[in-house]
Amino acid sequence: MSASLNNKLRNARTLLQNGDSAAALALCGEILGKAPRNPEALTLRGIAALMGGAPAEAARDFRQALNAAPRDGATLEYLGLALLNLGEFAEAEAVLRRASLLAGAPASVWMRLGLATLHQGRATAALPALQQAVALAPRDVDCLMSLGRGLAAAGDAAGAAAQFESVLRLVPDHPDAAFNLGVLRLDADDLAAARALFAAALAHAPRNTDAMVNLAIVLERDGAADAASAMLQRAIASEPQHPHALVNLGRLEFARGNLAAAKAHYDTALRRAPPLAAAIEGMGAVCRAQGRYPEAVHWFRELTQREPALPTAWAALADNLLQTGDLDAADEAARRAGDLDPALASPYALRAQLRVLWGKLDEAVAILDEGYRKTDSAALLGMLAQQSRHICDWAQWSAAWHALKPRIINGEDAGTPFALLCEDLTGEQLLDYTRTWANKRFGNAAAASTTAHSARDGRRVRIGYFSSDFQEHPVAFLIAEVLELHDRSRFEVYAYSYGPPSGGAMRQRLSRGVDHFVDIAWEPDDQAVARIRNDAIDILVDLKGYTAGDRLAIMAQRPSPVQVTWLGYPGTTGTAFIDYLIADPFIIPPGTEHTCSEQVVRMSQCYQPNDRKRSIADPQPRAACGLPDAGLVFCCFNQTFKITPDIFASWMRLLGAVPGSVLWLMDDNRWATANLRHAAAAAGIAPARLVFAPRVPLAQHLARYHVADLALDTFPYTSHTTASDALWCGCPLVALCGETFAARVSGSILAAAGLPDLVTHSIPDYEAKVLALATDAGLRQAVVSRVHAARTQAPLFNAAAFARELEALYLHMLDRRTAAT
Repeated sequence: MSASLNNKLRNARTLLQNGDSAAALALCGEILGKAPRNPEALTLRGIAALMGGAPAEAARDFRQALNAAPRDGATLEYLGLALLNLGEFAEAEAVLRRASLLAGAPASVWMRLGLATLHQGRATAALPALQQAVALAPRDVDCLMSLGRGLAAAGDAAGAAAQFESVLRLVPDHPDAAFNLGVLRLDADDLAAARALFAAALAHAPRNTDAMVNLAIVLERDGAADAASAMLQRAIASEPQHPHALVNLGRLEFARGNLAAAKAHYDTALRRAPPLAAAIEGMGAVCRAQGRYPEAVHWFRELTQREPALPTAWAALADNLLQTGDLDAADEAARRAGDLDPALASPYALRAQLRVLWGKLDEAVAILDEGYRKTDSAALLGMLAQQSRHICDWAQWSAAWHALKPRIINGEDAGTPFALLCEDLTGEQLLDYTRTWANKRFGNAAAASTTAHSARDGRRVRIGYFSSDFQEHPVAFLIAEVLELHDRSRFEVYAYSYGPPSGGAMRQRLSRGVDHFVDIAWEPDDQAVARIRNDAIDILVDLKGYTAGDRLAIMAQRPSPVQVTWLGYPGTTGTAFIDYLIADPFIIPPGTEHTCSEQVVRMSQCYQPNDRKRSIADPQPRAACGLPDAGLVFCCFNQTFKITPDIFASWMRLLGAVPGSVLWLMDDNRWATANLRHAAAAAGIAPARLVFAPRVPLAQHLARYHVADLALDTFPYTSHTTASDALWCGCPLVALCGETFAARVSGSILAAAGLPDLVTHSIPDYEAKVLALATDAGLRQAVVSRVHAARTQAPLFNAAAFARELEALYLHMLDRRTAAT
């Protein structure tokens, strides 16, 4: 090799040492023009290309150099480094392993070999090389950092922390060591240490967006949501497309109930290719919360394709498929979720819910029992208790309830509060549970921000009724005439319907009975909110509460300045966004308002309206109803979940005390029918004395009360619509009342019918009252006469007076709202 060539190679090395890669690249090109296979020149040019950000060109030169000098350790290491930069980790590992086998391989070769293996997801396999690097260079910061990352990836948090701490002893202001140690402390939930370490990382690297994101996570967990949000916004200002900052800010806004803002952040994060799975999941969650179920299905389906082994992705997909009505696909997705994680509760809940919809209650109970045993989920236990009630499997219900009650009192999530209305809980306990459950479901409800319309400024007051039950449903049967009787000179009535389509007579009547019948069944929540706001509704009245299919999430966004719960749900909503609960003095006596989150306003009589236009078919002969020709007929047409062992035992004692009597019940489901017959036999009553009535159209059903002699109440979830039905048809009801809202409705109805003497407050008094009426025909006939008179004389059936008083309550609410603003 000529002296001139050696001088040029020496000059090229000097240029590289000085960081002048461009000049070195040009000089190496000049050398290779005269000596194209010179391995040193090829290696130097490769180094210059690598320094200049061209790893592909560098790798090409290193390979050519190795053709001439295949055992050159430095060139092998540089080729491995270029391949690492290119993301060719498997090839980098092979090249660096060749370099490591050469005598005297330096620590950097072992470190890079470990990193190449680590980048392939083989953390444990990477550790020997990384440990060898540290053994050769125990004070080399890069080697210590690399071993720390490898140990962390392998799950050895303590070992990883030791490496990062070693770095900080050597270089106290090392930002990456502080950051990585902070991540470990965050994973261990040591928030104070994590916060200090991330702050230290930022002190020495102020533009470290990863440190900003992790510090925001610490702040959020520490309860400083505003500070967390500010830190994430700082990260995004520094790096607008930072995916983790965007996802975490989206999650934070979602938790605050700011769905539009959350969606915007997730949308920006999704523009990154490939998008983070967390961004896909977050977008799906936002769409779900907005009621955009088909869109949510799209995102969660994409998530299952990206993360097919993620059980929560399949569970979320199943939930949204259920909401779109694709029940078979929902069942399959839930099964996939359960197979992936048998300890996940939600797939069992969804599969059981589907079986309830399909009428396979025995399968639902079996799934819930299995799920509870595998997960110990209070929510599954709550569903198990509820469905065991539906089929009157009281042994299963009793075991479930006794396990569930202390967990409810301790604040665990046992599912919808509706299922607890028939359980042994006080009003205070129901409020505590419902408030906690509602806060978890709705998060931070929107503040009342719209302005109430004054009841006296000229425009008609706009009342919006909000329900899925504007069809053949008990709520519709009760409210229909009141809607028709609203004073149209003062009130403009809207009905917002989100139930299934119906061409039935009741749907048609309700559509005619209001000024505007608005079908929002397929509108996402945000569109429904916008529609209600655009309609300038003054008072929005929810008729569902927590009954099946509610959309209280719409009301949580405050589409109306005054929001009310009434009629469909016998209890408090436990929310801050429902302002008023309409009750009466019997249901919520003065002094018990503390059991409700809402302000209690009262009708003077019963809170429940009645429709005087209900038609009654001609009664059938007893034989046609399956009843014996003679003997007293007790009846209770409540749903089977209201029947408790205690009340059923009372009924059996009454049957035993009244020879020849029968008990007429609803044939709700075949399992309940069978279990009730078995329970009768166990009580010494012939099962044939229980007669079960199939479901028929309302007019035919009401005619049954003309055949029955006495209606019996359930407890603690008493007769509601069924109580009004019995009295409207001339059949006396004996009520058994307690302390909670649901336990007092039947008593309120009887009081408003002028029959307070038929209200009892203990099982002995209840049985005594029933027995007196059952065994004294004269007494019973006198009561029947009073019941018939109530149809025309009692406040219970005066729909016009009810409408006027209800309107007065509405105006009072508006006046209070106007005064407050």
